[in-house]
Amino acid sequence: MSFKQLIISEVSQQPEPLLREVWHYLCFLKSKTSDSPAAATDVRPGYGSAPGIELADDFDAPLEAFAEYRP
Repeated sequence: MSFKQLIISEVSQQPEPLLREVWHYLCFLKSKTSDSPAAATDVRPGYGSAPGIELADDFDAPLEAFAEYRP
């Protein structure tokens, strides 16, 4: 008996609520293995990816709010 026939035989003997859970699990497995758009959007932008944005000249200067913590 093939694995597919074994699964069909076992599933055909189960009650409806359990079949519903099996169906949901199969859908989950299919979505997990399919090429999802979320996996493709995992690319991080590199340097120069925001042209036109200018930083202030004192961007790297210490903040006055933390003056009391500086030596």
